[in-house]
Amino acid sequence: MLSLKGDKMQISSQTEYALRALAALALAEHEKPLSISEICKTQKLPPKYIEQIFRKLKKTGLVISIHGSKGGYKLGKDISEISLRDIMASLGENFGSSVCKSNTNYCIGLPCIYESLWDEIGKHLNSYFDSIKLDYIISKY
Repeated sequence: MLSLKGDKMQISSQTEYALRALAALALAEHEKPLSISEICKTQKLPPKYIEQIFRKLKKTGLVISIHGSKGGYKLGKDISEISLRDIMASLGENFGSSVCKSNTNYCIGLPCIYESLWDEIGKHLNSYFDSIKLDYIISKY
């Protein structure tokens, strides 16, 4: 998820780690498959957490696993086709709709005044995150 810290937007550690691991795969020499331990060593990431993240990314086809002695993981799509939104959605982080978190029945039968605002913000964020591709992220790396 996203949060604000001062005037800066922060992404979740799950998204940050996924981006770093995917960048490692994208930058691998001759698109060579990388093991989780290789990725974690070069990117200084926790292996157990990356295993969990890669299970999610594999389900959505963003990474593929190669079996055998020279196996590991590779990107499932070209870096120009993988968007930040794809990555976040694979991890269960989506901004598509608002859900009231208060559980207080504060609105008592009235439409929530914030629902349409948060839905509109979510649509803009989703559109923006869809436009940011992995190749662009790597170019800023």
